[in-house]
Amino acid sequence: MTLRNLVDHFENRLFELATTAMMLGLAVLIALWPDAIAASAFRYLLLVLSPAWLGGGFCIAGTLRLAALVANGSWPFYGPILRAIGALSGAMIWCQMCIALVLLIPNVGSTPSPGIPVYLVLTIFELFSMYRALVLVNRDDIR
Repeated sequence: MTLRNLVDHFENRLFELATTAMMLGLAVLIALWPDAIAASAFRYLLLVLSPAWLGGGFCIAGTLRLAALVANGSWPFYGPILRAIGALSGAMIWCQMCIALVLLIPNVGSTPSPGIPVYLVLTIFELFSMYRALVLVNRDDIR
């Protein structure tokens, strides 16, 4: 498959591809450096999950999402449903990361992290991707 074919295939799903790459990148980072989360502003995520579960979750969500994005179009009924599930899992991941940064505010004074709006926007756009996959998939101008 050429680069042009890849661009054409993911043309209307570049945001989903980018967030999938972020999930897989986080999985690799946690696999190589398990203490990376504990040493970061996201340490409150460890109150819920261990680094192994967190990294595994990123890996599973990212891999399944990538598979759904690649298979999209080949599965007219299941493709959009799998994309929607992937987007919902992404929204849940980014929302938890946003919440972890909000919970950090009392420990660092009154200065919120600049990552809060970033993860909030990622959450909102993942929800939009989920909506788009489920509702707008049958429109002629959206693949």
